[in-house]
Amino acid sequence: MISSRPGPARLGIVGAAVVCVSLAAVVGACSGGDDDTTPTTTTTQAATTTTTGIPVDAEATGLRDLEVGQCFELPRDDPGAEDRAVWVLSCTDPHTHEVYAVLTYDGTAPKGGAYPGATVVQDWAEQSCYAGFEAFVGEAWTASDFDIETWWPSAESWARRDRTVICTTYPSSGGRTTGTARGSGA
Repeated sequence: MISSRPGPARLGIVGAAVVCVSLAAVVGACSGGDDDTTPTTTTTQAATTTTTGIPVDAEATGLRDLEVGQCFELPRDDPGAEDRAVWVLSCTDPHTHEVYAVLTYDGTAPKGGAYPGATVVQDWAEQSCYAGFEAFVGEAWTASDFDIETWWPSAESWARRDRTVICTTYPSSGGRTTGTARGSGA
């Protein structure tokens, strides 16, 4: 299953054969240094339960402030906040998402820079995130234990000059994972 989410205006989940993109970047410290250690990832099979309150050692941050390599959780006690804030965690702590790319939309746009439409922006975001998945994880998306979730600009955020697309991985099991998906081959 692939999940998609438009940017800050409204959220929608789409199950499709096309990779969907979500505008979520993460602030955190996932490994990615130059050492030769093999990344490890452990994924729990239990579905994520509703969490009220911020997880221990997490830092609340704006969705648009996320960076590549950060791991995070979506707020479960305020579903409407999912497009505005996330809880950034160390990747060594259990988490649901990891940012693997933060892109700037550079697809087609109507003359004058008007919003090209949700379908056009979503398609560009999904294709772009799909294209970078295997290089990050080390496994083709179709064979991976991870799925893709992306966030992209909505018409409302586009009007505020938002062109950011955020590509994230999350466990296909729907559970949490520890460690980084980067180079895991999972």
